[in-house]
Amino acid sequence: MKFDAELRMRYRTMKTPFFIYLSIIMFSIHVARAQTSKMNNTQQSEKIIRSFLEVVRSGKAPERAAEFMAATVVAHQMNAEKQEAIKRTPQNYTEHIKEFLTLYGPYSFEITELIASDNKVYARWVQIGKHLADIDQYKATGLPLTEIGCAVYRIENGKIVEYWIQTDRQGFEAQLQQNEKNQEPGFKNQNSGAIIIKEHPNDQPGKLPFSDAVIMGETVYISGQIGTGGPGGQSATTDFKAEANQVMKHIGDVLQKQNLSYNDLVSVTIYLTSMDNYSATNEVYQKYFDHHFPARVCIAVKELPLKARIEIAAIARKKSN
Repeated sequence: MKFDAELRMRYRTMKTPFFIYLSIIMFSIHVARAQTSKMNNTQQSEKIIRSFLEVVRSGKAPERAAEFMAATVVAHQMNAEKQEAIKRTPQNYTEHIKEFLTLYGPYSFEITELIASDNKVYARWVQIGKHLADIDQYKATGLPLTEIGCAVYRIENGKIVEYWIQTDRQGFEAQLQQNEKNQEPGFKNQNSGAIIIKEHPNDQPGKLPFSDAVIMGETVYISGQIGTGGPGGQSATTDFKAEANQVMKHIGDVLQKQNLSYNDLVSVTIYLTSMDNYSATNEVYQKYFDHHFPARVCIAVKELPLKARIEIAAIARKKSN
């Protein structure tokens, strides 16, 4: 009996360290697996958000929002004066990005920072576009607008389920105010669908109540151009051919603003104070075309503004993409 008791004691003495070591090993394996799982989750989360930003938020393919977003996503708007949470679906997020494209055109989008930890990802970006439609009380100017924003995204089951977003709204509004003071000569107002191109420098901007051109859809309506360029807006030359050349150059300047050429003209109307200049007009006119002439009307008139001897109005057609 004494022998059996000693044997059992020795067995217990040997068994205790074994189980301690085994427990330590099992715990270490569990920790390693947990760390590996977290690392995998972190890498996967970062990959999902990077793809989401580069594909959807960038405006390249907003219709693919459902690939990255859950059916319902809670979006926290982190504004200092009023924090609110709204629910977004992939569909209305797609519309949200399309609205950006209407406001800013095909904007550039750069991810400047991306930090992931498990199922959460912090992202910061810079977006640069143009002010192409009215924003609140600010009218479209066509000038650049930069947005700096950041957000934290939470991932579940491989998709975004929640995010907290913040943008530099004060800096953005300061740009809108500055752009309003420095409005571009030609810009598109999305509300009216018209592009207005203001007078060229020689036309004494602001003193004549018309624009050089107005664009509706693919059609460019060019106002009558005269050969001004001298002091007080008078003709820069007494030579008729030189004056006619100056008129055609003014037409070309307007066309160039829309990346068009003389060959894109579809209709031209010429006004002459004397039909004696008809042959000289044709001699100058035909040099600006490559054997493809637009429809044309030539009209004799008693007089023209600023004592001009020739005025030309035109209609051009923009190329379809």
